[in-house]
Amino acid sequence: MNPAVVKLKEFLSELEAESHFPTIQAKAEHIGQINLVKSAIGQLELCEKYGITGSSLVNILPETESPNFCYLTVHENESSNPEHWEEVTFDGEQVLLSGGDLIVRK
Repeated sequence: MNPAVVKLKEFLSELEAESHFPTIQAKAEHIGQINLVKSAIGQLELCEKYGITGSSLVNILPETESPNFCYLTVHENESSNPEHWEEVTFDGEQVLLSGGDLIVRK
């Protein structure tokens, strides 16, 4: 396991153990901090699961003029002719991508 995740989980345990706060505002800020740490743990675990590193390439698909426009993923079958291309499905499902979606390359 990533050492940063281990440290964040330890810190999360410490935060969750706190139960007395001088004001409601202090308690709300504390809950916000817990949520931030949980989010950071989730993000690091996701990156670790998929091998995403600081040097991974992240691109945003361009926005389009038409809301009916979408991007598809295809396997080109070593051909520049779209008639020979095959749509790639994920877990048997078609995935339609839209402008603003992220593409991550490890």
